[in-house]
Amino acid sequence: MKKRLFKIIGVSLGVIIGLLILGFAIYVILYYPRTAEPFEIVTTHPTRKILIATQGSDFKNSLTKTLCDSLKKSAVHIRGIDVGDLEDVNEDDWDKVLIINSFIIRLNRNVERMISSTNAPEKILLYVTSGGADWQPQSQFKIDAFTSASRTVYINDLVHLITHWMVRENDQKWESDDYLLALIYFPQVDVKTACKVIATEKERYQLLYPNLENLINRAGYQYLRVEDHPSALEVFRLNTSLFPGSWNVYDSYAEALLASGDRESAITNYRKAMELNPGSTSSNDKLEKLNKD
Repeated sequence: MKKRLFKIIGVSLGVIIGLLILGFAIYVILYYPRTAEPFEIVTTHPTRKILIATQGSDFKNSLTKTLCDSLKKSAVHIRGIDVGDLEDVNEDDWDKVLIINSFIIRLNRNVERMISSTNAPEKILLYVTSGGADWQPQSQFKIDAFTSASRTVYINDLVHLITHWMVRENDQKWESDDYLLALIYFPQVDVKTACKVIATEKERYQLLYPNLENLINRAGYQYLRVEDHPSALEVFRLNTSLFPGSWNVYDSYAEALLASGDRESAITNYRKAMELNPGSTSSNDKLEKLNKD
């Protein structure tokens, strides 16, 4: 009987391990970056030289094309290379350097080497794609950096951020002119300042983003995912102040409160969510579980 039980356990473990390996292999095949094709764009009488070091993927190709379509409306010389060729780059030859790199376990070695040894960090922008937009820059990074998942719906936002960075002078600190985008894409944004500005300019942001509630919630969950509970609470609290009639903002806020260890406040907000939407199964299930504990 024991031998049979051990055999069943062994087979089950083997199947689970096999599925994990298969899943990882499929992920690598679908998402592991390929080599980027080089390109060059030179407009009439270019006044700026921009280097884009990227990797090959449908998302990165689409982002690069949309970005170049925007940049070439001005007088520029743009060269595109694969990140593997960064070791041959002299940063003094370029006014701006954009690096687009996927984070899979670690950054590309050539990318790491360049950003750690650069003598002009103010002219380099690193955009990192990661599955859950949960990449965080190392404390020693002196370059500007931002991150997101590889989703086509983000491309217009990303182009807006990159072009805003491109036109700033190298001696100016890069601060987004859109605090909602900063909350979503900047790992090191001042969350309290961003939330305060959005709350103060509520009408403007609602006009810019008809789905403002969902976008703020998205930002909150990104902080929650990386266990930055103070930032997550700040963002979800903002949503409850902007949309007090939405049950979902209280449900999300309660989830962050519970994750931060504030059980009583979580219960209060789950109850508020239930008041606004008695049919919410998610809030009800969590309340029942909390009441049993």
